[in-house]
Amino acid sequence: MLQKLEKHLEKNFPFLKGKKLLLTVSGGIDSVVLAHAFFSLKFDIGIAHCNFQLRGLESDLDEQFVEKIAKEFNCQFHSVQFLTKDYCKQNKVNIQIGARELRYDWFQKLYTEYEYDYILTAHHLNDVMETFFINLSRGTGLDGLASIPPINNNIVRPLLIVSRKDIESYASAFNIKWREDQSNAETKYIRNKIRHNITPELYKLHPNFEENFLNTVLKIHENKNFIKQKITALQREIFTPEGDDFVIDKKILKNLSDFEIYELFKPYGFSATQEITKLIDTQTGKQIHSDTHTLLNNRDSLILSLNTETNNTDEIYKIEHMQDIHHLPISLNFSFASKEISKDCIALNMENITFPLMIRKWKEGDYFYPTGMRGKKKISKYFKDEKFSLRDKESTWLLCNSQQQIIWVIGHRADRMLTSNVEKENLVYISL
Repeated sequence: MLQKLEKHLEKNFPFLKGKKLLLTVSGGIDSVVLAHAFFSLKFDIGIAHCNFQLRGLESDLDEQFVEKIAKEFNCQFHSVQFLTKDYCKQNKVNIQIGARELRYDWFQKLYTEYEYDYILTAHHLNDVMETFFINLSRGTGLDGLASIPPINNNIVRPLLIVSRKDIESYASAFNIKWREDQSNAETKYIRNKIRHNITPELYKLHPNFEENFLNTVLKIHENKNFIKQKITALQREIFTPEGDDFVIDKKILKNLSDFEIYELFKPYGFSATQEITKLIDTQTGKQIHSDTHTLLNNRDSLILSLNTETNNTDEIYKIEHMQDIHHLPISLNFSFASKEISKDCIALNMENITFPLMIRKWKEGDYFYPTGMRGKKKISKYFKDEKFSLRDKESTWLLCNSQQQIIWVIGHRADRMLTSNVEKENLVYISL
């Protein structure tokens, strides 16, 4: 398996070479083999382990076991203990979803704080199979059939071509020990039902089922990428930018298939193709809405615009820790590495940062001390002087400190009193 993995990495993940990698290790056979393989291939690794405190002493023994592996490999070890049940109760989610949210938020925090280049998980071919059948049973499209993506932003899954049998053989060959989670044998979860009751039968049906399945998923990925390229080209052809909106010729839309229309408008929150096709033949002024956008019938065209009524000036989002933010209306990246200061990147002195930071919309009376200008200025006056359109004003977010002082008109201008305009030590860089 090691040679197979090495060739796979050279062909499909050459960018991992020489990078600092954070490996997520639970203590189970999959993640322990992942750690052993990447240590054997001499990658620069750190190990992260989550103790969800769901299995009493067993959870603590898992943590101790993974820490021992990190010491054996002489690599950095990160661990955290979550009050998982309390989190799930407070956020009204089940244990599986809650544990996933907790661990991935923490991985991203480690990624930023310790300047890792990528986060690696131990998902393998059988995980892909199980996810494929879960999605299929619920009803899905190409995205669901493609199952688990090998790369998702900074998260990399290098073992997706490796089966559970390959992993077990590797563990046996190198006399690797691991921790067994007894809940994996239970069949109350749909994934375990598929793992223990369905996939074994499929292996019996065809001796090459595993290889055939892998080839099928690879073809689905190829088809998905091909369709994405075609839809992107079609969108560029028929979506004409006009200010902040898009104008779309109705005559061209009438000649498109339902599938093409669905793919074109899906990124804007529209999933009911029939609603869009009906809108084409309605009178001027009729419109339909998604959670984020409005589609307006305007004579010979449809106008696609961002909803302005969804912008709530009372809406405040808190950033509790220094970690990349991707689940808020705006994405922000935190880094200790020196970056060029610009309208898209500011620098804050670590000593002056008091969490939580806030992201909110502007309101009457807001003011700040704009960089490159004298004195203070009301946000409303700043917008006017910079010739912001109504849409620009409504779509602009402010980053504030815990006292609600404006640090940054995000993507436009920083406050000179609260930020640094020079590169020096002890700064954190926040960028779009």
